[in-house]
Amino acid sequence: MCGGGGNAAAAAQQTENQRQAQISSSVNSIDSAFANRQPQYDQYLDATRKLYQTELGRQQGVASRNLKFALARNGQTGGSVAVDQGDELGREMAQGTINAEQKAQGALSQLQNQDNAERLQLISLAQSGADIGNANQQATEALRANLGSAMAGSTANTLGDVFGELSKDTQNYQNAAMLRKGVNSANQNIYGTGSVQATGKGPFG
Repeated sequence: MCGGGGNAAAAAQQTENQRQAQISSSVNSIDSAFANRQPQYDQYLDATRKLYQTELGRQQGVASRNLKFALARNGQTGGSVAVDQGDELGREMAQGTINAEQKAQGALSQLQNQDNAERLQLISLAQSGADIGNANQQATEALRANLGSAMAGSTANTLGDVFGELSKDTQNYQNAAMLRKGVNSANQNIYGTGSVQATGKGPFG
């Protein structure tokens, strides 16, 4: 009886040791897979930076051209208003550069947080004794999915309208030019060389 009990206890201990060894191996495989993520983090951050910088440059070009045309229509090219608006363009560009970097870093941080949550979930499953199959493969697939989702979410639209204030000023200049054009057109219709002035006669002869 005692001998049988001792053999059962030894067998149970052996089974537990094997289970713990399997858990330890799975956890190490998971940690190892996530530990090798840094080169992909660097590539993702670089790609996101370039995406936002390209969009920032595009917006700057559009804002600069629109401002130039609006000032020209209002006869303000080369004046103090043009200088002030040029300064505003520079300020918004500088702030846009900061925002672009913050958004790129924020996107990276979000990816890292997602990775860490996935890592902890896989480790929890492994420690609970759940059959997760090849732990390294599971971790690799999770990393691939997270990166794909992060890349899909990083679009030029994420940067937003960097030159919003300048765009408002530009629109105001354009509205003023259109208003003046409308007034001038109305004055020409009233005081211009219409049929009445050309003939010297009224509509009834």
